[in-house]
Amino acid sequence: MIIYRIILSIICVCLTAGLTVAQEPMPTESGFSGYIEILGAYITTNSQLNTDSDNKKTESLDSSGERVHKFKPLPLGLIRYTFADIRTELFAGVLPENVAQGQFMVEAGARHMLSDGTGLRASVIPLTPIAQKTWEDPFVIGQDRQRTDIDSYGFKLAAETIMGSGLTVKYGWARRSIDDEESGTFLLSQPGSLLTPKDLDDLDRDADFHRLTTEYSFPIGRRMRLTPILRYTRGDADGDANSFHALTPQLSLLYFGNQLQASVNVSAKAEWYDSKHPVFDKTRRDFNPGLFAVLGYKEPFGFENFRIDWFNAFFKSNSNIDFYDSSNFISAVGLGYTF
Repeated sequence: MIIYRIILSIICVCLTAGLTVAQEPMPTESGFSGYIEILGAYITTNSQLNTDSDNKKTESLDSSGERVHKFKPLPLGLIRYTFADIRTELFAGVLPENVAQGQFMVEAGARHMLSDGTGLRASVIPLTPIAQKTWEDPFVIGQDRQRTDIDSYGFKLAAETIMGSGLTVKYGWARRSIDDEESGTFLLSQPGSLLTPKDLDDLDRDADFHRLTTEYSFPIGRRMRLTPILRYTRGDADGDANSFHALTPQLSLLYFGNQLQASVNVSAKAEWYDSKHPVFDKTRRDFNPGLFAVLGYKEPFGFENFRIDWFNAFFKSNSNIDFYDSSNFISAVGLGYTF
């Protein structure tokens, strides 16, 4: 469900941005390492695309969806094995790589450190920890909308801390397929509808996504780092009305003390769609600001390798089509263990 994807994406952004702005050094000894974290998250959202049961029915396409308030437990984790002699590691789980991507995804792949300090990473994105859902037809009015599955897969490549600097460049590709794509079918069936079968083709949400990310991390004090991030995304959908270009600047500020860590991340995503939306008779334009903050405390009450984290995030979608407007807030507390 989209509510889970919102939880996962925001928490992952906050978690990894707060704890690992720079890439983690390669362990000096061979063996297993990683982390586990259990969180309790409160989230509120009013997105029309949220597939929670409380949002099944909408009476209007000219407004946001029903506001939903939920509390969800959420496990996160990462496991890796390091071959110290060849400076290579294999991994599976939630990586700092996902911070700049602004999404939660379980990755599996390999990382290799060159002698000049450059880290090379390649991974596949075969799955998410929770099945993704969307509406078969989001534009049903006065009746319950039906859920359908989203299938996704892809890969990511990265050159990190290039030549020992703070520069990192990443590229990712992903394919998204909707099992039962019925967008616009309900409206087409209504008497006097202005939609045509060709319009249904323009609403197809199956898509390829290409994302290029650049970031540069540098110290601004003894215990602080600043990281400007810029992401470009091309969503090449089978339906022209869902194809878009997006540009997302982000600024991350990290403080890392002996026990206390804090991070604030500000982002603003602008999306430009390719053609007119058949349902709303206008070309979609979105502006999505976001604010993420995390406060972490290492070794609480003297417990080695444990940490407590408190996450807060707010993001808003402002669209020239009211149906796509939404505001979302999340607060979560987590207990983590590093091994």
